Amino acid sequence: MKKNILILLLILLSLQLAAQEKGSHISLWGGMGPTGFRYKATGIDFATPKRDLLCGGQAGIGYSYYFSKNVGISIGAGISHYRTRLSLEGNFLPDQYFMIGNYTDNDPFLGHITDYDLRVRMQNWTEYQSGKFVEIPLMLNLQKKFGDKENFGLYLSVGAKFQLPFSAKYWVTDGDQEEQYKLMISGYYPEDNLELGGFDGQPLPQHGFGNIYNPSKVIAGASGKLNFKFGISAVAEAGILISLSRRVDLALGAFIDGGLFDINKRGAFKAMFTGPETDYISGAENNVGNGITYNSILNSTYGNDNRRYVNKVKTISYGGKAGLRIKLGKLSEKEEPKPLPCIPTNDTIYIQQPSQLPSDSLIKAIIDALGVIQKLQLIEQAKEQEQAKEQAKEQEALYDYYPGIYADRDMEILFEPIYFDLNQTTLNPESIKTLNAKVAILKKHPGIKLLVYGNTCDLGKDAHNYSLGKQRADVAKQYLINKGIDFRRFETSTLSKFNPELPNVSEENRKHNRRCDFKPLFLQDN
Repeated sequence: MKKNILILLLILLSLQLAAQEKGSHISLWGGMGPTGFRYKATGIDFATPKRDLLCGGQAGIGYSYYFSKNVGISIGAGISHYRTRLSLEGNFLPDQYFMIGNYTDNDPFLGHITDYDLRVRMQNWTEYQSGKFVEIPLMLNLQKKFGDKENFGLYLSVGAKFQLPFSAKYWVTDGDQEEQYKLMISGYYPEDNLELGGFDGQPLPQHGFGNIYNPSKVIAGASGKLNFKFGISAVAEAGILISLSRRVDLALGAFIDGGLFDINKRGAFKAMFTGPETDYISGAENNVGNGITYNSILNSTYGNDNRRYVNKVKTISYGGKAGLRIKLGKLSEKEEPKPLPCIPTNDTIYIQQPSQLPSDSLIKAIIDALGVIQKLQLIEQAKEQEQAKEQAKEQEALYDYYPGIYADRDMEILFEPIYFDLNQTTLNPESIKTLNAKVAILKKHPGIKLLVYGNTCDLGKDAHNYSLGKQRADVAKQYLINKGIDFRRFETSTLSKFNPELPNVSEENRKHNRRCDFKPLFLQDN
């Protein structure tokens, strides 16, 4: 039983989706904003790390399919560029240095053979990290368009991106001037408690101790590759849709995405700085830094257990995005109306082109429609004739009951309606002229009272039309009172849209229904 119910629900859902407006699109998009890698550096006691996101970009193409007018999914392919700047700011204090290794100095200058520690200190050390990824987004799309022509709308997209790295590298920068050195190489001799080339001593380039201004030209590994792997990022995007044509929309929005998993590869990493395997000091002049190799902080380890300085690396980016969305396939008839294959005129069908002959069923439908239209016209004509007869009977009865008191023209003036513009209660010049004529008749025959009916066309809600009709009656009444007619000689009411003078089938007819009607009451001889 449950299985049958489930099958029935799936069938109903399929029918519902098939009945809704579907569509597919191709999208071209690009975005810019702060991008980079999120991570936390630990175990660095020789400098203060500072990480900054840099401006990056993304671009791609996508395909979207909408199950309904407002809900769809999309998939695509794109390229994103993530950029980060890492600064390691040292203060050149005695206890802030990186230990490269222990070496033996047999230089005759010292007069004896001794061991020393090779140290490095940093000043404004800057490492740039860059990663380029091929990304495959899979998104759920929600949209809502507004207006009859749907020229404006809002959209929201959420989903994930699958990230495949194809280029990942790092590089360090050089100093701008000779005073802005980047590294200080020194040797500490424990036996003598002496540091040569240190922060409080003179450089000794013949021993390999001193300052390095251009590490990219001296230090091996000042630039190299990063080891990234496949990743997944969560994505959210929102913005506006602007219709450029029936087929093309412009999308302007903001986006944010963040990596969910570590993309830094595990492997045989090495220390941030390493020295030569044998003797560092070569005895040559200006040989500071030769044989020392640098490794990106993202690739480096420390301690005897080879702990990484950076445990987890994740991408992050946010900013603005713009794109073009192009609708595929044939536009709907609502968006791109096409001419009928035939034109009915005077009950006769004229064919536009021989290649567009209508089917027998279409011809029959057109003939039936013409018959219905003719019947409706005859019914409306009969109604108009019946209304004219009833008005003539009312006036004839009135004249018979009060013979010789009122002239025919006086009665016509009293019955004559006044008209209003759409949704207005303001008297126009023609209406004022008609009311002034009524004033003259009412002053001439003080025994007449008037019932004033306010009417409307069929546009608008019933509650609004009722209020509008009542206001129109009150406006006409107040004008007559202001002209000197006693207020007790009037009664006002409204028939709203339910007393049309002509059928509400066209704007020309509706103009006749936005009016006030007048009927005399309680006629007496003077």
